[in-house]
Amino acid sequence: MDLSWINVADTSVKIGLGALISAISGYIVFMKTQSHNERKEEKVHFYKLQEEKKLKYVDFLVQSQELIQSHLYSACTPDSEPYKSYLRAFNEVQIISNDDIRSIAYNVSHDVQSFIFLNKNQQEISLLDGMAQAAREKVAAFQKLAQVEVTKQYSKT
Repeated sequence: MDLSWINVADTSVKIGLGALISAISGYIVFMKTQSHNERKEEKVHFYKLQEEKKLKYVDFLVQSQELIQSHLYSACTPDSEPYKSYLRAFNEVQIISNDDIRSIAYNVSHDVQSFIFLNKNQQEISLLDGMAQAAREKVAAFQKLAQVEVTKQYSKT
């Protein structure tokens, strides 16, 4: 009789330990899976944001270049639709970007606006060429910084 009681207790302990090990293993697997899913979602969000940034940066760059080109010989008016669209693109870039991008985007916008609003009548050609060149150089610098930003690989920080 003593032996059967010990066998029952032994079996109960083994079953209990097995259940405890299974519960701990299940919890660890659950936590690892949860962590993996969170990283996967972060990665998807990161690349989605990268794509959005790329589209906004390209739009800003294209509009900068179009305004410079279309106002080589004439001034732009602040109430024109292309300029309003440019302001929208600039502000979108400012909202989604880090401080490095924001700073150089501001420089691009400043030089583009300085050039397009300049009254081109009675101006020296060298002044016009210099301002257009300065704006184009800022555009090129923005292109490089934007390229570096949107080609970054995801890394868990």
